[in-house]
Amino acid sequence: MGGRHGFARFGVLKRITHSRQLGFIVALALVIALGAARIPALAQDPPPDPPPFSLPFADPPGVNTWLYQQHFGNTTAAFNYGSAWYAAGQGLHFGLDLEAPCGTPILAIADGVVTNVDAGSFGAGPHNLILAHPGTGYTSLYGHLFARSSLAPGQNVARGEQIGLSGDPDGTCESRPHLHLEIRSEDYSVSYNPLPFFEVNWHMIASFGPFNHHFQQDIEHPYRWMKLEDQPEVRFGGNLLNKYAQPWPVKLERRAPVSPPAARHLDPLPEQVAVRLEPVALEAWNIGFWWRPGDSAAVYLIDAVPGQPSGVFRQPLDGSPRSLVELAPPSLFSPDGAVRVRDAGGGAMEITRLSDRASWNVYTGGNFPAVSPDGTRLLWEVLYDEITPGQNAPGLEIWVSNVDGSLRRCVHVQSGGWSVWLDAHRLLIVKPIPYMADTQLYVLDIDDPAVTPTFLGSYRFLNGLKVSPGGGHIAFYLTFQENPADSGVYVQATQPGSAPRKLDFTGPYHWRDDRSLYTLSFDASQDAHALGYIDIEENRHRWLTDPAVLPLRIANGEWSVSPDGTQIAFVTPADYGLYRLTVGPG
Repeated sequence: MGGRHGFARFGVLKRITHSRQLGFIVALALVIALGAARIPALAQDPPPDPPPFSLPFADPPGVNTWLYQQHFGNTTAAFNYGSAWYAAGQGLHFGLDLEAPCGTPILAIADGVVTNVDAGSFGAGPHNLILAHPGTGYTSLYGHLFARSSLAPGQNVARGEQIGLSGDPDGTCESRPHLHLEIRSEDYSVSYNPLPFFEVNWHMIASFGPFNHHFQQDIEHPYRWMKLEDQPEVRFGGNLLNKYAQPWPVKLERRAPVSPPAARHLDPLPEQVAVRLEPVALEAWNIGFWWRPGDSAAVYLIDAVPGQPSGVFRQPLDGSPRSLVELAPPSLFSPDGAVRVRDAGGGAMEITRLSDRASWNVYTGGNFPAVSPDGTRLLWEVLYDEITPGQNAPGLEIWVSNVDGSLRRCVHVQSGGWSVWLDAHRLLIVKPIPYMADTQLYVLDIDDPAVTPTFLGSYRFLNGLKVSPGGGHIAFYLTFQENPADSGVYVQATQPGSAPRKLDFTGPYHWRDDRSLYTLSFDASQDAHALGYIDIEENRHRWLTDPAVLPLRIANGEWSVSPDGTQIAFVTPADYGLYRLTVGPG
């Protein structure tokens, strides 16, 4: 999730001194073997072939029907909320969440017999239903239904028959409307990853949805349970599987706010372009890669080091061998790459100016700060309780200081939400309204003597918020609007009084520069994506590739744009290989 709710954030867990890091890297350079055997994932047994079930919705996914919300298994949400919600299920998310408006018809995924209606011991309230599927060895559970099903135990149902209506676990039909779907064993003691049971292109469906696409990484075992396909079965009452000593990313309450990419302005793409696809790394581990600010020639990722702690590696995009740059977890950098942040322990953060290696500590109470786009300030947040969806939001304090820790001050207090840098002196404040579908956006100028947020807008079912390079615009999408024509992707200037503008496409997107976006097609009936481009000033969208000629298959939303906006890196689901795209004149 990129941010606390949909932003990608970077932080560190412990301090590693510069001398120790360099000594370790030199020693490892002599012995490292990138092709070493990987830690095997403890995944479930393969499901029947062909997959026996069909989707629980009649309509394909979309911004007015339903969207993928949360994976089964080792999710970041389960890691953060597991002790409260999923302790009985080994700390993992033991179902699949699909966001849908309240009242959406829910269909039986296969022929079955009703075994339970509103069984409180299974949770997933306020209403649920369980079907047994004779001859398969499996049962299915449909949770968070809008009302008690009219079906009765012992009643037979046919595949595709309506068995209930989708609801909201909070009973509001506003805060978190979704279907929680489980596939369990006949005795209900084991829950299985539902994805292999359906003949569906899940990687396409997971590319666009309201939840972040991340699994929780265990730095000590970085390859374990990081793919859609390799999630472990959950044995109810078993030991916790995600009690990680070194998790990545860190706990939600400690993560840094987000800095937008450094400002960049590129020439518009010409009418005739050539898109070139090149392999980068096909045999190595590639999941979870990111860009380091100021370096568009490589991506970075956490990889295993045989016999040693895991490390952060630099993978050049020309396909040359990757190299170890530091021990995991990763450091955090300013948008221009000039300032580094690490955890110094004791509630302090070590700030290093890379131009002269000058370092100092700034006390933040152990909360990771984000460096402003110009490298002169720090921003961090203090929460007074754990974040638990469905509960009252904890108090939030937003703090800023100069990069050396001077002029440390709290600039805003609210209940819940989060903040993000826009530019060197402005913050975007995000405030979800409890138990409602509404999210309010504000702009706060920390150099304004009044330090008072200015209202930017209020939106229902807002998702996918991304700040443009330089902070001049935001992009987001709205789902399930009262007028279906209003659902879709929007952009808005970050100046108070500006109005959002709906774009003429709907699907995944990333900023290319300060006025244009790269897009992907979103069609669950298709095997591959097309790459598109839109200039937000002209609001003219065009496709740059044809899936029949250049099929782009992207694993679990793993694609992003380089810091200079000239390249796209992505991971494919076929072999989890890393590829890059370059777009230039045709």
